Amino acid sequence: MSERRLIGIDLAWGEQNESGCAELVWDGDDLILKRCKLRRSMDEIVKWIKPDRGDWVVAADAPIVIRNAEGRRPAEHEANEYYRYPFEAGPYPSNLNLPVGKSQRGGQLLVQLRESGGELVESAAHLEGQRLVFETYPHIAMVELFHLRKSIKYKSGWIDDHYPVEERFDRQLEGQQELVGHIREHLCSSDACPRLLPGGKLDELLSLPDSSRTRADLKRCEDLLDGLVCAYTAAWLDIGGDLVGLGKVGEGVIIAPRVQGIGPLLL
Repeated sequence: MSERRLIGIDLAWGEQNESGCAELVWDGDDLILKRCKLRRSMDEIVKWIKPDRGDWVVAADAPIVIRNAEGRRPAEHEANEYYRYPFEAGPYPSNLNLPVGKSQRGGQLLVQLRESGGELVESAAHLEGQRLVFETYPHIAMVELFHLRKSIKYKSGWIDDHYPVEERFDRQLEGQQELVGHIREHLCSSDACPRLLPGGKLDELLSLPDSSRTRADLKRCEDLLDGLVCAYTAAWLDIGGDLVGLGKVGEGVIIAPRVQGIGPLLL
């Protein structure tokens, strides 16, 4: 199996929020969660990745390429076509006039990783490099990997839009516990391929929702769990699993595992 490090980054749109970072490494055909951490500035994130060390695949939950001045990218249009109904897993729009476009955090990450030889993956032709970076979206990955009928409601933003203040903690906690249950069932089971090995850092991360006492605790847990799903997506790419490809080369492509066969194959 590949010796590359599999890294997931739940990249916040600005430095006012922390980004969830997770690194998986191979143990034979299985995966071990070696590191997970919250980082804020781009320099902190890149330093945590250690892009000058060995080979790696970085999967980032963030728009990396944004060219359109308004509306949404082809990637988000296609994602909504396949995953918004009935799965409720469509991404937010991205353009140069929205906060995500103005901050260009995904583009900044790519620039810094390219300094260490990172190559952007936007098609199947790009998969052979030793150091790869690509855009993913955890909700789509979860729909495919966990065979969901609807996305899991564990994100603070969605909870705040749908529940009164007094219910938000309990609802978000329930959502995160549901997510952890799916990770254990689908990614940690003996027939998972690749399999996340229980123990160590993984057990600590998956126990975080039960130990949370505040909504700030849950937000930190949310970001780290997203980072883990991104890292698993990087591992899925590394083993040559089927991949969903949404968007157009040069205009931004969202990549995720293709298990149920909902979205189109990465070409």
